[in-house]
Amino acid sequence: MSPQSSHPACDRFETEGLLRLERGEPLGEHFATCPDCLAAREVYTRLRQDLAAAAAEEEPPGDWEARVWARIARKKRQPRWIWFLAPVGAAALAAMLFLVPPRTPTAASLTQEVTSGATTARAAGARPGDRLSLRAETAAAPYAELRVYRNRDELMLRCPGAETCSREDGALTASLVLPSVGTYQALLLLGDQPPSPPGRGLDPDAGAAVEQGAQVLLGEEVSVR
Repeated sequence: MSPQSSHPACDRFETEGLLRLERGEPLGEHFATCPDCLAAREVYTRLRQDLAAAAAEEEPPGDWEARVWARIARKKRQPRWIWFLAPVGAAALAAMLFLVPPRTPTAASLTQEVTSGATTARAAGARPGDRLSLRAETAAAPYAELRVYRNRDELMLRCPGAETCSREDGALTASLVLPSVGTYQALLLLGDQPPSPPGRGLDPDAGAAVEQGAQVLLGEEVSVR
């Protein structure tokens, strides 16, 4: 009995067909008759359908991009400690630890509240004419800037610079009367150099700050109805 001949599976769909599909080019006669390529294309089609269905069911939140930039910025700001210990006696090591005081710098933070007359409400909802009050702990950063955007693209407040803005005791405070219906969000930028000028919207401005190595903090969205 002669041994059966075996042929390797055809991989032209993975190496050639996918590229043709992405370019919008016809696949050609081979891909309509080759069993391996037909099976690979069927798997590819099902995968794209499953991904499209999952994307339709689970839309990301509107501020997902800015939150990603903020998370990247926090990662960049986390200190990395590397210790080099030379052989020293126990007494010398104890003296070193005793003479070096612990450092507890104030952490950066951003707090806010919405007020209407004498009533204070959570920052989850508001009406036109309410006031948004902000306080940002700057953690002794050389440069700090507080901004508020409306609908993610319109700059409504920039501190320093606004009349309602002040800086004292390592903190920025500002307030904004919410003029109209929309979604408002605060952005705090902390860094070793002045942040890039605003103008492209919340997400691009946050991204530009991260590119500079700045720390980015986002306030809770305020929906005005």
